Amino acid sequence: MSKILVGGILQAKNYTMLKLVGLPNKPGLAGQILTELGRANINLHFIAEGEDCEGLANMTICVNPDDAKEAVNIIRSQKNGNKKQEAEEIPNISSLTVYGPHFREKPAISGEMCSALGEADVNILGISTSISSICCLIKDEDFDRAYDALLSVFLLP
Repeated sequence: MSKILVGGILQAKNYTMLKLVGLPNKPGLAGQILTELGRANINLHFIAEGEDCEGLANMTICVNPDDAKEAVNIIRSQKNGNKKQEAEEIPNISSLTVYGPHFREKPAISGEMCSALGEADVNILGISTSISSICCLIKDEDFDRAYDALLSVFLLP
């Protein structure tokens, strides 16, 4: 198979991933948490949220390591009323983002990216997409192998 032409691959290393699980799935909670993090001048480099089989919200965010403790404290201070709520810090996380243009016309991008990482034995810890990009979170130690795997399937300009 020939390589798929993409706009490029963005890369970043040394984030801390925060896994927030057991959040009440109610309107406004994500906004409340994200607003408080913003007020504390904590920049978010990745956000993904979904609902689990119990109807609770789970959120994954990435922050700079220096902001991780404060971010967790802010999240834990929110009055959510759920005893199952947990926040876990996972250090040394990288992100690789393949971006467009024209991803609407290229339905194979996500599958090729995930398959290439899987074949390189790189576990995806988080994934987020937009109309023009797909971002995967991986361990820093897997970065070089992951980047090489992406270059094997994507053609850069």
